Parts: sequence; C-alpha cells; structure tokens
Amino acid sequence: MRFKSLLIASSIALGVTQLCYGQAGTIVGSKHDFSLSNNTWNFTSPISSYIQGQICRPCHAPHNTNSGSSWTFDNAGTFGPLWDHSQSSANYTIYSQGYNFWKEGGTTIGQPDGTSKLCLSCHDGTVALANFRTYTTGTTTMANFDGGAANLGTDLSTTHPISFTYNQALATIDHKIWDPTTTPSGVHSGTIETDMLENDKVQCNSCHDPHNGAGVTHLLIKSNVGSALCFTCHKL
Repeated sequence: MRFKSLLIASSIALGVTQLCYGQAGTIVGSKHDFSLSNNTWNFTSPISSYIQGQICRPCHAPHNTNSGSSWTFDNAGTFGPLWDHSQSSANYTIYSQGYNFWKEGGTTIGQPDGTSKLCLSCHDGTVALANFRTYTTGTTTMANFDGGAANLGTDLSTTHPISFTYNQALATIDHKIWDPTTTPSGVHSGTIETDMLENDKVQCNSCHDPHNGAGVTHLLIKSNVGSALCFTCHKL
C-alpha cells in the first residue's frame, strides 16, 4: 500500500508538472509553434513532405545547417545555434528619435546584428517563411502572413533600438536607465548584463524569448504588467 501511495503521489506530481509545462514555458501552442494549422506555408511545397509541419526546422537543423554556406545572405555566425533559415539582405532605417543617449553620444546605433538578424530573417518581411534548408521558392512572408501582424518591415525608426551597446558607461551618461552591471534582471538570478544582453548589446532577445520560456504573451522574457519589463532597464 505504501508503495502504491508513493506511486500515485508521484504520478500526480508528474501530471501537475506536465500541466504547468503545457501552459507556460514551452514553444508548443505559442506564436512560434509552426505545427499549428494556420501555418499553411509549413505544410506545402517547396518544403519536403517528410519535414512539413515541424516546429523547429524552419529555424534550426540538427545536422548540416546552412550557417556559412554560400547561398546564405548574411549568416549571423555564432549567434545562430544550428541556424538554418535564409537571412535577409535588407538595409534598415534605424532608430533616430533623439533619445538621451542618442543626443549625448553615449552609444551608436547601427545596422542590426547578432541574434536580431535571425529574428529579422522572418520579421522584416523580405524573406519567405519557407526559405530554409535548400528551399528558396517560398512565397509567404511575414508581410502577407496573418495580415502582417508580426511584420516589422525594414523601417525600424519607430521600433525600440537594437544592436547597441548598453553598459555602465551609457548608464552614467543617460541617467534614465539603470546600470546593467548591478541591476537585477528579474528574469533569472543575475543582472541585466548577464541575463538580458548579448555581448553587452541590446538585441531582440533582450525582451523576447523565441521559445516562449516564460510563457508570457508576445513571447516576452517576463511579464510586462505594470510595465515591469520596461522598468527593468528604464527609470521614471
């Protein structure tokens, strides 16, 4: 009886764990679940039938990825683990709205780099969603998928700046942002610098988790209720 009770208790605990995982902290059922039926581009030609409808393959491949291959427009290098989606060759209109650090010369905002290039390979609307592996004839882009709801385009002038250095020196110049080296991120157990920046730069994944690890709307890395995510870096 004791063993049976332990077995039942363990089963209940496992079930609760799986239930929680299914509700949050998983890509399954999220906006990046490419197995959902609305992603018709992932169930048709040019994608081979044996990998149609897969969640991971439009972005990653377990072997022989396209990273560094000659047909990839602009490989994001080490920032793209097993990356397999064709990159965008677009030139972007960047943020230039005169925010404090911009006016005071605290940092330079250039063309997107790092993991932000991976995000933009779909979200700038210039590359077909089905253009991965050796597929190059896809027709559905983010611009014409789901009414273009997630399409940023190539004009990023009204989008939060990315690919700029956010360090202690910048926080000293711009008194309306927190010091990333000492301010807790509230995401993991570290600071903004360790948990949210990529080589000291703000990138798309500073605020978003493409794999929906937090299970928060808009694939955010943590809840933005009460602007909590914004206030992680910004002061009032």
